[in-house]
Amino acid sequence: MMTEVQGHTELEHLLLTAPVFETEGLPEKPFVSDDVLRQRAQSLLAAWQPVKQDTKDAPDDLGVRLERVTARLSETLRQCEAVVDLRKLTPPLELLESSRMLQAVLTEAESSKKNVRRLPRVTVPGDRALPRAMRVAEEYLDAAKGIWSPESLLVFVSVIQTEDPLLLHETIALPFFLRLAQVEFLLDRAAEAFTGAMPPIEDSPFSAPLHSLRRLQQFEWSLLTPDMVAFYPVLARDPYGVFLAMDEETRSGYLQRVATLACRSDCSELQVAHIALDLARRAEINPPADQRLARRIAHVGYYLFEEGFPELENRIGYHPTLVGRMRSALASNREEAYILSIFVVSVLSIAAFIVPLVPNHAFLAVMGTLLLALLPATQGASDLVNNTITAFIRPRALPKLDYTKGIPDDAATFIVVPTLLLNEEQIRDLFDELEARYLSNTDPNLYFGLLTDLPDSEVRPRTEDRNELVDLAVRMTDQLNARYAKDKGGSFLLLHRHRVFNARQGVWMGWERKRGKLLDLNKLLRSEFDSFPVKAGPVSVLKRVRYIITLDSDTQLPRNTAARMIGTISHPLNQAIIDPRRRIVTRGYGILQPRVGVSVKSASRSRLASFYSGETGFDIYTRAVSDVYQDVFGEGSFTGKGIYEASVLHEVLDRRFPRNMLLSHDLIEGAYVRAGLVTDIEVIDDYPSHYSAHTRRKHRWVRGDWQILQWLFSRVPDESDRMVENPISMISQWKIFDNLRRSLVEPLTFILLICGWLFLPGGARYWTFVTLMLLLFPVFVQLAFNIGRAVARRNSEAVIESFRGFWASLGFHLLNLAFLPHHAFLSIDAIMRSLVRRFLTGRKLLEWETAAQAEAARTRSSLDIYLQISPAIAFAIGVVIALHHWKDLFIAGPILILWALTSAITGWLNSPPRKLDAPLSAEDREFLERQALLTWRYYAEIGDERNQWLIQDNFTE
Repeated sequence: MMTEVQGHTELEHLLLTAPVFETEGLPEKPFVSDDVLRQRAQSLLAAWQPVKQDTKDAPDDLGVRLERVTARLSETLRQCEAVVDLRKLTPPLELLESSRMLQAVLTEAESSKKNVRRLPRVTVPGDRALPRAMRVAEEYLDAAKGIWSPESLLVFVSVIQTEDPLLLHETIALPFFLRLAQVEFLLDRAAEAFTGAMPPIEDSPFSAPLHSLRRLQQFEWSLLTPDMVAFYPVLARDPYGVFLAMDEETRSGYLQRVATLACRSDCSELQVAHIALDLARRAEINPPADQRLARRIAHVGYYLFEEGFPELENRIGYHPTLVGRMRSALASNREEAYILSIFVVSVLSIAAFIVPLVPNHAFLAVMGTLLLALLPATQGASDLVNNTITAFIRPRALPKLDYTKGIPDDAATFIVVPTLLLNEEQIRDLFDELEARYLSNTDPNLYFGLLTDLPDSEVRPRTEDRNELVDLAVRMTDQLNARYAKDKGGSFLLLHRHRVFNARQGVWMGWERKRGKLLDLNKLLRSEFDSFPVKAGPVSVLKRVRYIITLDSDTQLPRNTAARMIGTISHPLNQAIIDPRRRIVTRGYGILQPRVGVSVKSASRSRLASFYSGETGFDIYTRAVSDVYQDVFGEGSFTGKGIYEASVLHEVLDRRFPRNMLLSHDLIEGAYVRAGLVTDIEVIDDYPSHYSAHTRRKHRWVRGDWQILQWLFSRVPDESDRMVENPISMISQWKIFDNLRRSLVEPLTFILLICGWLFLPGGARYWTFVTLMLLLFPVFVQLAFNIGRAVARRNSEAVIESFRGFWASLGFHLLNLAFLPHHAFLSIDAIMRSLVRRFLTGRKLLEWETAAQAEAARTRSSLDIYLQISPAIAFAIGVVIALHHWKDLFIAGPILILWALTSAITGWLNSPPRKLDAPLSAEDREFLERQALLTWRYYAEIGDERNQWLIQDNFTE
């Protein structure tokens, strides 16, 4: 049935007449009995004959079928257009108005032909060989008279699964084949209708099948997975009920893993699942003393993915691919292979530039040049190796328990923001953000709070106990608790520390800054020591807290992000297992780091934020880009925002490091407690809006990286500065070295340019070219891999997007070239300060400022002075080049001019990318008015009384 809705607007050029299909009274299930469906399924089983699977030489029978269906649909629509009357509701108009939905099914079929060819095929008497799942869909829909329902489909498929179980990929393809069969059913009805008198709209032969097709498209197919997949019930018997407690995506990953293993083994999917379950149950019978380890090895996922896989591999007779064999061969020496690959590529890339110089220059001069250029070459080599790895290794998301519908009592979590109380406006912003996190992650077992100190003071504070900023924070905490007292969410808390005198810093400050707040919180949760004399909120709830989610003050926590993070760290395969001798986490994870995105608001505040926040290779603290570490080595890099288990962190890190030494503690703590990167969970952060804040933050990070230099060696200091064995892994040491390497790339690139202009063998022109190639090599590496992926997927749009990304990345690297002197001096300054303070004076190792302080800073620091003198440096270098060999100024001149313009470029970067208060153009106004009109129509025509004033999750025009 169909009625007509008409509207009116001042935009007369837009048509508002739209047919709305009434669904009331249309059948939701077939009229045939379950016995009839079972009989038809039995008949199909008896009739079909399997066809030898040979995807290379197999005829494209499905393609022939699709061509025929496409031609039939075009002819049917042409017939509808010939007889339709737009002023009268008729079955042809009903079919014509659904043409987009019908054509979408055929478009999907055309794009899926390649994958479908891999499915098992069967023949039936009088027809071509077609995929078995397609035969099932057609026979079922024919038996159901073109009207499907989940219940009737399960009745039909259950007969097939009992006799000849469908593979997982066949069950996944079944909804697609059902939609295709539904289109063919409609075309058959249309052919019958056009041979005689067309019935009135009330008796339309198309209404019920069209309604059935819409329901097919809108149905949540994952609801049928437990009953459709033959081996799902086997995995569901996993000890401790872990499999059924996991989220849908994780369960789907387990199912795919079983199917993949079965494809290359001597066992069927059902047999692989049974063997994995048998191994898990045997481990349950004889568990180890460690309860975490017992739950880990008694889980089917341990044998599908983790250390138990070799045992499963032997049991099922697994035959790995060539790539799989190579991966297994390298697994035992993957750290050495990865590091050696970067070194070899670095040497080869710079050797390509050095070799032409050998015949005409002294050997020692050439070798010295090679050593000078080697470190700048490592950046491109690192990018090349990392891109190669990510191209051949498919990332696997960490398994998760499903806590989105409620966090259990034994996983109660405290979401905290360690911060300073600076002024009233900042405090109100802190509580606004705290409230926003609560509203997007409301749960009785989630608590939200601030861990606070007051700013450093050079004189002894006299009002520590009665500070107006602390009093304001206490009042606002109480106000939030009162505002949401009747809600079903958790509580708000404030934990405030007093400042203590730090002789090495020469100031009164919070002990160990952010790191100290979290360590003190861990002790408070274990009732060992209370370092928070000022508290607000129901502190008694802290006795129930197991996990801590630590965020920065500007970090946004999207909806359900907290529940997903808790579900991830609670999974048995992710639970931290501590080596009692070395006191480090060796399996599972003590910390999980989510992916960090940049907020649209902060990225639009300035050109700098817009440019730099989009460069994933620029800043590991903005975008957690250590995917290679996670995918290859099973661990990522902690960058300060994530979730950890309080008892684990306390056991591993308590009294572990020298006091007053760790500025950037995230990386080294992540090495001890084993950090995991959760790439499919994202939190949102702000990015500095001006160049000074950006450089201050970078300077602080470089200082922090160099202050953990000693962890590159076999002996490291403990809390009492006594040298003990370094327990961290080789790859963790490489992460530290890699950060130090990157901090040296810009100074050495700057030196390489100057030396090349003045005296390196080969001359100014040659070394300008070489340096630019080294600087831009990562850009071309990324372009090559992006185009390669796009071509492999036959995606022309992705090729265009690759070139857009290339030009953006090229512009970004040219900006880095412009700021090369400033970045070089900034890095040298940070390195020298760190080394002098760590090994000579021991003072000001914890010199630090919050992001809010850096953003609001108006005073000029030494870092800004380096920027101001960049033009003078460029002029001085130009004078030296002119005195040495004036013709080389034509080569070095463009780069020197770029360096001289850094102040102007900084001003341009600090400005907004576009005028925020500019009037709309006529084109923009028309676009917005049209979108507003279409949005109004959508809600007016769909969200009405028929749908209980609710909007459908999935709507097809």
